Amino acid sequence: MSLWQIAARNIWQSRSRYLAYLGSAAFSVMIYFLYTALRLHPMAQGGFRGAGYIAEAMKGTTVVIGVFTFLFLLYSNSAFVRSRMKEFGLLSLMGLSRLQLIGLILAESLMIGAVAVAAGIAAGLLFEKLFFMAISALLRLPEQIPFWAGAPVWLETTGVFGSFFLLVSLVSLRSVLGKNIIGLVRAGRQPKGAPKFSRSKAILGLLLVLIGYAWACVPNMAVVIIGVFPVTLIVSIGTYLLMQEGSIAFLSWLQKRERFFYRPGNFLNVSQLVYKMQDNYRVLSAVALLVAVILSAVGTAATTYVVVTSDTLNSHPHAIQVIRLGGDPATDRTQVDAILQKHEVTGLTYQALTTRMVLYKDLMVTVVPYSFYAGVSRREGEIAPPPAPDEAISVSHLFIPKSYRPPDTVTAVPLTVDDQVIPLRVRQDHAGRIMNPAGQATPTLVVADQLFEQILAKTPAESRIHYLIWNGPTWRSRPTQNAVEELKSLYPDARLANGLYPFTNTVETYLGMISSMGMILFIGLFISLVFFAATFSLLYFRLFTEMDEDRKYFKRLQQIGVSRSEMRGLALRQTGVIFLVPFLTGLVHSTFAMQALGTLTSRMVLQYGWAVAAGYLVLYGIGFGLAYNGYWRSIESGLVGREAA
Repeated sequence: MSLWQIAARNIWQSRSRYLAYLGSAAFSVMIYFLYTALRLHPMAQGGFRGAGYIAEAMKGTTVVIGVFTFLFLLYSNSAFVRSRMKEFGLLSLMGLSRLQLIGLILAESLMIGAVAVAAGIAAGLLFEKLFFMAISALLRLPEQIPFWAGAPVWLETTGVFGSFFLLVSLVSLRSVLGKNIIGLVRAGRQPKGAPKFSRSKAILGLLLVLIGYAWACVPNMAVVIIGVFPVTLIVSIGTYLLMQEGSIAFLSWLQKRERFFYRPGNFLNVSQLVYKMQDNYRVLSAVALLVAVILSAVGTAATTYVVVTSDTLNSHPHAIQVIRLGGDPATDRTQVDAILQKHEVTGLTYQALTTRMVLYKDLMVTVVPYSFYAGVSRREGEIAPPPAPDEAISVSHLFIPKSYRPPDTVTAVPLTVDDQVIPLRVRQDHAGRIMNPAGQATPTLVVADQLFEQILAKTPAESRIHYLIWNGPTWRSRPTQNAVEELKSLYPDARLANGLYPFTNTVETYLGMISSMGMILFIGLFISLVFFAATFSLLYFRLFTEMDEDRKYFKRLQQIGVSRSEMRGLALRQTGVIFLVPFLTGLVHSTFAMQALGTLTSRMVLQYGWAVAAGYLVLYGIGFGLAYNGYWRSIESGLVGREAA
């Protein structure tokens, strides 16, 4: 029998152990294939608006997937080899040379890699059409991206993952080459010592996590931004220490509670978990951090996607805004109304404003009456009290959250209208725009209606600026989108004589933002699925690498009279702890991360993070159910007799 045949038989006999590893690797290959196909697609080289941005985003995504998958494969493959030391020692005793043993290990790894790459590419081809349809819908492209899977996609995917599997196989050989035959045989028989609790490590881990949480809760945007990387680092280190020392401390505390501990089920569960947590705290820490990354990343993307509408309305409060410098605006209104009627647009109401520009702090700004200002719907519905005849309100073009605004001040500023200087006391308003941005990043000055009428009365017709505005709840409807596309042909991008753009609208900005945010959410969702597959695989793998020891343990329990139903309950509770602890830890981490995001976005966003966590918990629960079912079947196969569970 050749080494390749032996390798194939070994893989088949250990298929339950390799299942999650193979599935995760194949899923990563599929995602990499899909993103590479989009990045290298001929249309992504400039065939649609934003193609360059999409290509760069896909490039970054494939790098993230590649690096993460390589680290996952490196850890998993090395752990597989370590768990089979005794098997390799026995093969050496049976006459396999060291060179043949290396060849066998490489053959197994390369066969698994070949199957994973083939399965991943096949799945990628199967879902590529659907993937391109989703991308086309998100980008609102006029035509769907056609199916394409050229040779460069195949070559890059096969080359990258083929190199990964070969490299991790070579790296994992170090643990075999560093031991002689006796060391290989005895590798799995080292006695386990009782875990020792380190108070200093536990306190350090708790302090690091609390410092990270406190930093994330600081209601200051600058502090939160500065702390992104330091907080991530210290919380990761703290999680590692707490998962190690905290589990020992908690389980030791349970052992000292005699009324709880000396019950048959609790005694067996706690005693076994002490050693399981000691062996698995590294994996559990990694899984907890992965869960935190997944929930935080998808929660952030979902939050950004949800709030994009309010941000769009804040930056462009008017659905359609047309500006005419001098002349009669009746022609513009007739043209716009005709196009809106042509496309059957309903729900938009018309409003007109005739104003002018004045000199304010060496800047030419638009002056508007308070009655107009009070009628504009803005992000937080804030309206300043009416100004006195000698007062004005300077409305900034930038929105500043309430908690970060400078103190309210009133400054004396002279307003120059032609040759007349009008002294005013000016208050600041940072609650968002009241006019669409039309080419100038300067404040809009709100004055009392009486003063506004006086200013306008002295303005010649050719210096007056006519604002024609349409607003209403149907601003993002399909008919409005079609009407806006036609209106763009009437009003080119060239500015007017005073530097303002003649035509602006809300829906175009909204579609641009929603496409970008939708793409971010789409990318984040797929990357999170890769991370999810890895977390599930790590936990599944840890269960099955301890399978031989667990079979012996449950067999001894059967010999001392523990029923099979009781053993199944023990297995369920123990595996439940292994799966649940990292999820809850990651959920707490992500909650504080979403709190920090709320500071950055100046709004409550925890509900979005928890909604994402609820959806992820469903997937996590399904994964746990599948893992436990396979684990118990493997345990049950080593028990004596056929007693019903």
